[in-house]
Amino acid sequence: MKVLVTGGCGFIGSNIAEALVAEGHEVVILDNFFLGRTGNIETIKDQVTLVKGDIRDEKLVMEIMDGVGSVIHQAAASSSGMFRSDLKGAVAINVDGTINLLNAAKEKNVKRFIYASTSSIYANNQPPLREDMFVLPPNFYAATKLEKEYLAAIFSQDYGLETVGLRYMSVYGPHEEGKGIYANLVTQFLWSMQKGEQPVVYGDGRQTRDFTYVKDIVQANMLAMTVKKKMLGRIFNVGTGTSHSLVELVSIINKILGTDIQPKYADIPVKGYILTQRADISRISETLDYKPRYSLESGIKDMLALS
Repeated sequence: MKVLVTGGCGFIGSNIAEALVAEGHEVVILDNFFLGRTGNIETIKDQVTLVKGDIRDEKLVMEIMDGVGSVIHQAAASSSGMFRSDLKGAVAINVDGTINLLNAAKEKNVKRFIYASTSSIYANNQPPLREDMFVLPPNFYAATKLEKEYLAAIFSQDYGLETVGLRYMSVYGPHEEGKGIYANLVTQFLWSMQKGEQPVVYGDGRQTRDFTYVKDIVQANMLAMTVKKKMLGRIFNVGTGTSHSLVELVSIINKILGTDIQPKYADIPVKGYILTQRADISRISETLDYKPRYSLESGIKDMLALS
């Protein structure tokens, strides 16, 4: 199948592209290289079609949609910091860009449109986080991700385009180098502790995250693309169903590295900081047969083995 991966040179997109190539799909990558890096697709660069461009370019999006069977949409302004530095630009990427892709997918009779949503829309709802919970996005980033869900649902309702939104929990793994300060806490802590530096923990370190290894995120996307059931406006959490505190994270990394580095504590720098996070993954498990394969410890070990 011909699959378009937006943001395919970024962190999650490049991991998905590698998996698609391994399964024999024809892969087209669209990336504007804001966070994406060609180094992320070094092992598959001769097996994919790489298009440098922006999802806000309506004409380009329509052109590259020719013959595409599925879209896996990962391109996004992907953190609150990007919205603070360029609000209008970030909103345009996440909303206008998604509309361009959805409309082109509809016009070119794409079979299925899979896209990245986020657990951030849950704000500080008490876990386990369920897809049917009332949500009130705590920031612009989360608001645009929820808007993507609404837009996709309407394209499914009005035009019959199959859409699947995946609410990622706290994702870490290989290919985060290009994200720099926007990288996941697991990765940032690991980078610091490998250099013998203290990781910076905000607050008291008791806040929890459902840390999810990127290979489980890839698994969810592949299942969403290949499932035989009709997928009209479907939404699924993607996580492990377990959580760890930041203090526990430091302890696990110390155990793996054989170090004894203590964290450095700092005041929480932003409003609406998420204190607890743990996904209810029963819906995706029952519908897509998704089963997380990596614990936090095994995910970090796999990440180190690949570095």
